[in-house]
Amino acid sequence: MWQLPGSILRPQERLAEAVARCLREKARLVDRAPVQLHVFDQPDRDDRGWVISVAHLDVLSASDVGLAEEDDPTEAAVADAPAQVTESSPAEAVLPEAADPDPAESDSDHPDSPVHRRKLVPVHDVGELSAEHQEIVRVAVHRLRAFHERTPDPFGLLEKEFSLRQLRELHEIVAGESLQADTFRRTMLPLLDPTGEAVSQGRGRPAQTFTRRSALALRADSRIQDPDGADAGMPSSGTNFSDGHR
Repeated sequence: MWQLPGSILRPQERLAEAVARCLREKARLVDRAPVQLHVFDQPDRDDRGWVISVAHLDVLSASDVGLAEEDDPTEAAVADAPAQVTESSPAEAVLPEAADPDPAESDSDHPDSPVHRRKLVPVHDVGELSAEHQEIVRVAVHRLRAFHERTPDPFGLLEKEFSLRQLRELHEIVAGESLQADTFRRTMLPLLDPTGEAVSQGRGRPAQTFTRRSALALRADSRIQDPDGADAGMPSSGTNFSDGHR
């Protein structure tokens, strides 16, 4: 059975430490900085008892997942535990396989625990997961799409300089649908700085390239537009959304 990578929070272990350990041991990902997504605390969500799961969200390119040498580079692997960690790319989720149904042996550092297999799966095709894990993916996708509605490439998947077309194509992958070009341009241009350079994109004139505006520059513009200095409505790449402890 495939599951989302997760682990039980150990005594005296901080949540961030558990997240990093889980990603390293079960998803084979290091040096990541996922953001806290949501606390799932329904009393009946786990048949082992009342288990609080703190899900996290991170976004990375398929090449960074490192599945090139595995059987199916287009799918993902999953593993379950009370402190859930969700890794998500714009169109796919990383899953490790559950090695043993016994919760005492489900943690990756158990002496009898085998190496976890992984695969990538499209976020709209996670029927192999339990209902609880499907809900985590649904919330993660909703949050990821919300990020991209108000912020250009919030997780930095593109190169530092990019064209509007490249930016829109990325956002369309995240949205799962085509975006109206003029509306997208009007929404994103105030959040971008022109580089003065251009890039060839096939036929036609070379396209102007941009970089993402810094939060400091956006805040300064907001104060100019609002003499009272209110920052309401400012786009944000997001930080923690909820706090939770076992």
